[in-house]
Amino acid sequence: MSPSATHVLAQQAWSSMLLPAVLSLLSCALAALSYLWLRRQAVPHVGKGRSGGSQRLLLGVSVSLLLLVGLAYIWRGQAQWIEHVDQWLRTHRIHGNILWTLVAVVVVSITARLVEHALVRRASDLEGKHKARRAVSWIRAIVLVICIVPIWVTGAQQLGLFLGFVGAGVALSLQETLLCIAGWMLIVIKKPFDVGDRIEISGLVGDVIDIRMFQISILEVGNWVGAEQSTGRILNIPNSAVFRGFNANYTQGFPFIWNEHTIVVTFESDWRQAKEIILKQAEEEADKIESEVRRQIDAMRGRYAIRYAHLRPTAYTHIADHGVALTLRYLCPVRKRRGFAHLINEGILEDFARTDSITLAYPTTRFYDASREGNSTGHGRLAVGMAAAPEVSAERQENGR
Repeated sequence: MSPSATHVLAQQAWSSMLLPAVLSLLSCALAALSYLWLRRQAVPHVGKGRSGGSQRLLLGVSVSLLLLVGLAYIWRGQAQWIEHVDQWLRTHRIHGNILWTLVAVVVVSITARLVEHALVRRASDLEGKHKARRAVSWIRAIVLVICIVPIWVTGAQQLGLFLGFVGAGVALSLQETLLCIAGWMLIVIKKPFDVGDRIEISGLVGDVIDIRMFQISILEVGNWVGAEQSTGRILNIPNSAVFRGFNANYTQGFPFIWNEHTIVVTFESDWRQAKEIILKQAEEEADKIESEVRRQIDAMRGRYAIRYAHLRPTAYTHIADHGVALTLRYLCPVRKRRGFAHLINEGILEDFARTDSITLAYPTTRFYDASREGNSTGHGRLAVGMAAAPEVSAERQENGR
């Protein structure tokens, strides 16, 4: 071969390798920029500890793997070793399936991370951010299944056989799991409650903080803490509980509840004046939320057949065994039940203290001595005394002293 022919062949080889080389350099630069951007944006909380190092390592390996795939595509047909690798993967199908599975997992995970970061940044409140994370995690799982199943299962016959075996095994051994998934679908589609709602389910009360495929998490209220305030415990309840019993929603549609408490005054007190004071204190607090209550009621009537004719505080009168019981009924925000009761009770106590004609009543016990208070001429007085209080002998009273 003449020197001129060799020179021409060299020029042709260089020309054929120039474009892949330039694309390779651009791919390396893009991979480096992508790694730096992902490290800064997608994982801003990563620190310098062992957890932060492992996450950075995982991110670096993922970007490197994607870079290798890109370079393999660029140099396809140019480098002999790539052809050998491709032939080896075609010959060893299991190893090829493992490689493409890893590629699918990396691509879907990075894409989901970027989408999650973008949605979380746009969310304005904590519930919105949490819903965005959960939605991205569900979509990521579905996309992974859609991408991985065709890699390992080819042909309609194999796919049908695979789904048949999986379905039979799941139906026999995972009945509770299937019920939890059905409960999750009910919660997601029908929405009997959502993140942020206060609910009662399986006898437990709390604020929903997470909804997953198999369980919900609530921040418990009540129990040993009065007036349904938080206990600080997180309770995990399987989603199957929505089918096994009733569930109540405190906040959906109408974030107010009716609250009642009873105040007892003595029979000698001016109970009408006491009733006016109680209503006055309750109405002062009701005026603060009246516009919001009206707006929520109007919105709720568009969804439910609810008729609330009276929304103002009401006081009911009842004759108790130790005085006149005045039961106050009023609307209050779900999460401010104790605060409203505190303000109303303090106002009532202050007004009662300035009024001489009102005295609070409480249960008392009267001891009757028949030998000292009895009447030898008849049993009428003794009968009245026994009706008013239990009879106690003189000997027992002396011992009690």
